[in-house]
Amino acid sequence: MGGAYDTHGYTVDPFMDVAHPNTASLIVNVPYRCLLAKGIEGILVTGLGMSAHRDALPLVRIQPDMQNMGYATGTAAAVAAKTGTLVRNIDLSQLQKHLVEIGNLPAKVPGQSDSYPLPADQVAAAVAALPKRPLAASVLFAQKDEALPLLKKAYAAAAESDRLSYALVLAMMDDPTGTETLLAEVQGAKRWDAGWNYKGMGQFGRAMSPLDVCVVALGRTHDRRAVPVLVEKLRLLSAADAFSHHRAIGLALETLGDPAAAAPLAELLARPGIAGHVHGTLATAVQSETPGGTNSEQTRRESIRELLLARALFHCGDREGLGRKILESYTHDLRGHLARHAQAVLDAAQVMSRGRPAPNGEGIQKTE
Repeated sequence: MGGAYDTHGYTVDPFMDVAHPNTASLIVNVPYRCLLAKGIEGILVTGLGMSAHRDALPLVRIQPDMQNMGYATGTAAAVAAKTGTLVRNIDLSQLQKHLVEIGNLPAKVPGQSDSYPLPADQVAAAVAALPKRPLAASVLFAQKDEALPLLKKAYAAAAESDRLSYALVLAMMDDPTGTETLLAEVQGAKRWDAGWNYKGMGQFGRAMSPLDVCVVALGRTHDRRAVPVLVEKLRLLSAADAFSHHRAIGLALETLGDPAAAAPLAELLARPGIAGHVHGTLATAVQSETPGGTNSEQTRRESIRELLLARALFHCGDREGLGRKILESYTHDLRGHLARHAQAVLDAAQVMSRGRPAPNGEGIQKTE
């Protein structure tokens, strides 16, 4: 499978923040197991229903990809039916051979095996290459445990010009080794750079600016010294600023969860145009979507921005109940995905207040 990376919206995986394929065409190998339904026999799932991370799907959902995958899935199902075999137990080598014969797979595929875990020398090479080849971070995030000690050593020995590359990846792995570098980078930026405004279609390239990435990474160091530095950047924001700046600040401050950030976040939400974008009634939704119709990007951008900032405020201890009030209002939003997310944030907080860890799927603090 392959194609240019067009994500509908913004990416959420940390790798995409420090490195991004942009418009380059990439070749992607799809493991057969991605098509198998967990715990259910006799079903193969293809297309957007296959098992893949949200940020991986743009590489396998283009029309030719769907056609190739659909053919492979149909052929696998036919083989299972003809041989009386479970779909998870068919002879994959024969399926691969057929797909090579008709040109759907390159000839080298049948001789390949799973690429992970990667050998230690490949991880070490990726660490060394990182400052000049950011996409090497894909290896490092894939094998975090092996990469972390090497990254720490590389950061300590790196030239000043290369230290930021290592500090970013370390922080995105929740390691504080590069905190000093990130503090200096964010504090040294006296104004926001050119950010990114939410787009639902045709999104090529990063959804965060270089400063946005540093802001998010600084939050993930979990170092309280970051709070006043981030608040300083927050105070520069208004409704006229790019969506990505608001998102970056929200993600960083909610990760830190420091009550000192609650008042500044509440002040930001009180600024003109930041709050009040809930579509609680049909009349409100129709009025808000004009012009642009129901596919308007502006109203989605405004609502997601408000929800992200309210969530951050809520996780920083709230301020006069404002964060909770906004979240509760969004549980009644006509757009189900926003309503479900707001409810999930509130539900997770209720679980945590009982002294129990949130069950899988409710770790909303790190949801983006």
